[in-house]
Formats: sequence, structure tokens, C-alpha cells
Amino acid sequence: MKNIIPKLLLLTALVLVFSTVSEPLLSYADTDRTETFEDGFFSDTGTLENLTFEDLDKLSDNELEDLGIYIGSDAEEFNEEILDDDFDFEGAVEKLDISKMGEDEKDKFMVLVKETVAISGTEEVELLEEALLGLFDSASETFNNLEATQTQLEEKYIEKLVTEDNSIVSKVQTVLFGAEAVYAAKKKKKKGKIAVGVNVAGVAFNLAISGVVGGGVSAVKAYIKKKGQKKAVEGLSRVATAQAKKLKINSIRGVAIATVMHTAIQFALSYSDVGGGVARFIDGRDWYKNNGWIDVTK
Repeated sequence: MKNIIPKLLLLTALVLVFSTVSEPLLSYADTDRTETFEDGFFSDTGTLENLTFEDLDKLSDNELEDLGIYIGSDAEEFNEEILDDDFDFEGAVEKLDISKMGEDEKDKFMVLVKETVAISGTEEVELLEEALLGLFDSASETFNNLEATQTQLEEKYIEKLVTEDNSIVSKVQTVLFGAEAVYAAKKKKKKGKIAVGVNVAGVAFNLAISGVVGGGVSAVKAYIKKKGQKKAVEGLSRVATAQAKKLKINSIRGVAIATVMHTAIQFALSYSDVGGGVARFIDGRDWYKNNGWIDVTK
């Protein structure tokens, strides 16, 4: 009898809990959940949205720092070799491999990673940093594989949400519907068989550009001023093209990626978030326009 009473009490408690949450659970199961992975992960559109390089010139160091821009004494320094007309931009992109960098190079690259993440609009800093480090490291399973990077990022983000979500309703939802169903809204529905999110692609392009230039946003700005807009477009479009090819993006709707990137960089240099501008430009011209994805295939 003594053993039965605790079991009856536990059963009663479970019935009361379920009766309390059953209505919201059923309502949840029938709800058309529209929030997506990128809506949640990139809670903002990025700190540099609609800001031009000229706009940045008008800001104080504190204001730049608030935007996530690196403001060290060497912030505007860049690799001056890229000023040479015969500079091998494609070779420089190919060398962006953390496993093959010396310690000093790794330290400098990590500064670029941190700035790239800071201006991206995400609060999930550690997850995005980890994803970018894997994308640019030949020792990683996701090296040069943007779609795998996106998938891994989504999975780890969902795991984090499940771990952090401690409410009774959410726990019961997870048990009844499974983590994938509860957080399915965090996975964006794409149309193309091969596609990557615009925000994830944007940070990848930003890091590649910074890696070749040898500095972050301020260094890219200094390079454009020194080289001139027209020549800078030529150089940076070669960087973006080489990076796209590394990521297996060889064409957009049958148009060679080099052709697309030249126009994309011309558009993107109107703003200080160059990589984001490139990604948005491509999204407006791929198989399924402006759906938040770079649809490489149908």
C-alpha cells in the first residue's frame, strides 16, 4: 500500500500537468509556425545594413566599436601586395586555410573572424565563430562546404535551444512531438536542392574578402580608397569568384559566377557590408529570387 500511494500521487500530478498544458500543446501542434532558423539565429539584419563606407568615416571610434568594427591602431592596414596589377587573388583565396597558417597568421585571422561575426547580426557568437573556423580549416569536415556548414550550424542551434528551454510546456512538447518538430520552425524551407542561407553566405564572403585584403571593414575601405573604385571592383570580384568556386557555386541560373560576381561587387561596394551585399545580390537573381537562400540548383 505504501508503494502504491507515491505512484498514485505521481500519476495525479502528471494528469494535472497534462490537463494544464494539453490545450496549448494541441494548439501548438496545429499552428503554422513561420519563424525560421535565420530569423532566430540572425536576430538582426546586421549592424552595417545600409551604411556606406562614407557613413563610417563620420563615426567616432566608440560608434564603430558599437557596430562590431575592429578599431585597433592597425585597423586600416592591409596587405599592400594586393595593389600590384599582377597580384594573384585566386591564389590568395586558395591559401585561406587555418591549418596551413603560422601562429601570427592565425591570430590575425581570428581577429577577422570575430569582426565578421560581430557585424553579422547574430547573438550566437560562439556558434557562428565555430562554423566559420570549420569552413576555413582543411582539418575540418566542413572545409569549403557551405551547405554542410549551414546544416551543422542549424543542428547545433537547435540543440542549444533544446538545452536552454526549461519550461514545462516546452519539455512536454519535445517529448510528444520531438525536438525536430518543436524547433522545425528554426529550419528555413528552401526551394533549390542545393541552397545556402543568404546570411551564412554573406559572412563567408566577408571573411574571404577580409582574409585576402589582410584586414577587416576599415582595411577594405582603405584598400578601395587607395586602389580606386573601378580597380577595387576588379580585384574584389576575383576574390568573391574564387571563394564562390571553392564553395561549389560555379554559376547562377546558367550564368558564369565570374560574370555574376563582377556586377555583384559593383552593387555591394555601395555599402560597407560587402559580403552581405554580394549574397543579397545573388539571391535576387538565382532560381528562386529573394527567398533568403542562394539557390545553386532548382
